[in-house]
Amino acid sequence: MPTRLNYQPAIAVVYLDKQSISFLRRNPGWNLWKIFIEKVHTVFPELKFLINAKELFEDHSPNICKAENLELFSSELTELQFLAKVGLQLPKSKFDDPDWDEVCFLYFSGISPLVDLKLMAESFERHKRYFSQYSYSENLPEGLIPKVLTREFLSSLPDALSSDTHSFFLKNINQYDVDIFFVPPDLRQYRLDFRVSNYRNYSLILKFLEHVASKASLNQIEYDEILPLLEANPSWFREAPSYIEWEIIQACELKCTFCPRQDMDLSKDGTFVSLEDASRFISIWSKEILSDFTIALGGNGEPFLHPNWKEIVHLILDIPQLKELIIESALYNDFDSLRNELIKMPETKKSKLSFIVNLTTLKPDRYSNLYGAGLHKVVLEKIKDLKSILPPQSLNVQMIKMLDVKDEIEEYFNFFEKLGINVILQKYNSFAGKLKEKRVSDLTPIRREFCWHLNRDLYVNADGGVAICKQLQSFTIGNMKSESFSDIWKKGEVHFNNSFLGKHNEIPAPCLNCDEWYTFNA
Repeated sequence: MPTRLNYQPAIAVVYLDKQSISFLRRNPGWNLWKIFIEKVHTVFPELKFLINAKELFEDHSPNICKAENLELFSSELTELQFLAKVGLQLPKSKFDDPDWDEVCFLYFSGISPLVDLKLMAESFERHKRYFSQYSYSENLPEGLIPKVLTREFLSSLPDALSSDTHSFFLKNINQYDVDIFFVPPDLRQYRLDFRVSNYRNYSLILKFLEHVASKASLNQIEYDEILPLLEANPSWFREAPSYIEWEIIQACELKCTFCPRQDMDLSKDGTFVSLEDASRFISIWSKEILSDFTIALGGNGEPFLHPNWKEIVHLILDIPQLKELIIESALYNDFDSLRNELIKMPETKKSKLSFIVNLTTLKPDRYSNLYGAGLHKVVLEKIKDLKSILPPQSLNVQMIKMLDVKDEIEEYFNFFEKLGINVILQKYNSFAGKLKEKRVSDLTPIRREFCWHLNRDLYVNADGGVAICKQLQSFTIGNMKSESFSDIWKKGEVHFNNSFLGKHNEIPAPCLNCDEWYTFNA
């Protein structure tokens, strides 16, 4: 038996998805590549690397192949095509056992400069000890250890996949000998990712590397140091907003019973951001937010009531790092101008546009009671018309999961499924007790952790004011018209720090009465 355990991974494989390749084209960061391979070679000396980044490396480091025992493949390959080529690189089995093939490789789904040497070695030893065909961790952040895949696993893959190989594996996990490597503490709730795949990850990686630069030549950080370092430096974890909810106009002609407008001072109804200010805000976000982000036009107003909504939409869609523009609408007002605008919009822009249509019931009488208007049939026809214009998956209908409609949830899903329209079942928000409690069920985690909205969101009112959070829009921490964006974002840091450290009672927002802290937008 000891002889059978005496083998090493045949190669190390790095697969870069489209997001990683796009980011690396703009921000090479080859110094991180060198740190990464040096660390892997510390545990597995002279291990050959295969990576689907031929075009990237040829543009930035044409002599890298010979120097680093590296073989490059085209970035145009799908994951399945790339793994097929990897299979051809694997050597013959050392043991020639008809019932077991030990040949395996380390599989990294991205450049991973924070790979943990100790955990990587432990994971591989477990892989050998348990004769696994697939070894991975469910709780370690991506980029800390590789998966270990075998030739036996590769040979089981179908000719075509509708998902990535790990998703395929999870759906068919019972067919394989598997080792799941669990290491405390469990950091899954932090959604950490230490692969060089986007600016947010890249920035966090650099902060960790800067911290340990004088600690060791290989920039090694131990896994159990990660959480204490984040708790000591919460701002590392709050790089920039990834979700901007923007109320471009404070106005709505409906009287929805589940909307915070019913408990608001409406004396400023009709307030809207000028086109000049909107253009300036968009320009600032485009220049100062380096990571990808989403903008949602909504808040407490119907976006299509804004006199310049077309111009604002186009300005947003021109932001290079825009991930998605979401327009939340009850779709009750003039539809012809929207329809015409979408028809002539270039596909490159339309592909980043998503609609969330607020339609909480299929029953006309309930619609009248919930929205204060008898527009159910008109809105439904507009939804069907939108489907013929928008790309697949760009149109969503939203149902608020609340007591008023709990008996028609299944009917609602079935109806729109037949139409091929995606349904969002949105949790009911009482806005920290301001509205009547109508939740069908309480899914709030037992333990109160930090608030994702204080971490990732920027809520901008129609007058330019930036609210501390969506739940308390009247409490502003700054105004985009008169203050710099960086100063405003910095002001929110103290509130997130208190949330991150569990000091919820020190935040001037109704955090202890709020059940939105665990939800996540982008």
